Amino acid sequence: MKINLLSLFFVISLIGIFFLLLLSNVLEPKLMSIEQINDRFIERKVKVQGEIFNIKAYKESNFQVISIKDNTGKIDITINKILNLTNSQKIIVLGSVQEYKKYLQIQADKIILK
Repeated sequence: MKINLLSLFFVISLIGIFFLLLLSNVLEPKLMSIEQINDRFIERKVKVQGEIFNIKAYKESNFQVISIKDNTGKIDITINKILNLTNSQKIIVLGSVQEYKKYLQIQADKIILK
């Protein structure tokens, strides 16, 4: 009886962990303005939208820095691939906030053209 009860608790725990992993991949943060991003968001997922005003591509490293702005501020977006983007395009970015040389930036997980 003890072994069956332990097995049941183990199975329930595994199901719970699987459910949490599934939810973490499905749920997205709500859209926020660039102005709202501060030090409290470092290493947290965020979702912002803005207009591209500068693009720097580092082809030898397969790396790109995209600067975007909304009506509240500006932020740099880093992505580990070269995308075919242009200035004045509007995009939505999902990613995690990072600090680089005392400035906040977003390491993009997903970029959506608007």
